[in-house]
Amino acid sequence: MRVLIVDDELEWQELLTEIIGGAGEEVYIESAVDGFEAGRKVRWFKPDFVLLDLGMPGIDGIKLCRAIKTDPETESVRVIAITGKATPENVEHLLSAGAEHCLGKPLDYDSLLAIMGL
Repeated sequence: MRVLIVDDELEWQELLTEIIGGAGEEVYIESAVDGFEAGRKVRWFKPDFVLLDLGMPGIDGIKLCRAIKTDPETESVRVIAITGKATPENVEHLLSAGAEHCLGKPLDYDSLLAIMGL
């Protein structure tokens, strides 16, 4: 499984890498700190999942999700949004942009792993 973690908080990237990497499956993980870097990495890394923060510098999570899901080369990538701002409005925007799930912070790690099949 290939996972791209997109979050501007390096501590959060490290935590998610540890949780997912320790799930007992063969998982390849890349990370990006903003939407521009993530857009490039989604094309060459070809992840199965993108774990996407909402609030980032440059391109926000909603715009990035929409870009991933409307591009024929990347539309099959499964996007899971993870945000500290899981308001009903933000959740609605993320889901309408193509995210499969929108999980709030603090994150229920077991739910994330279950969604990913780990």
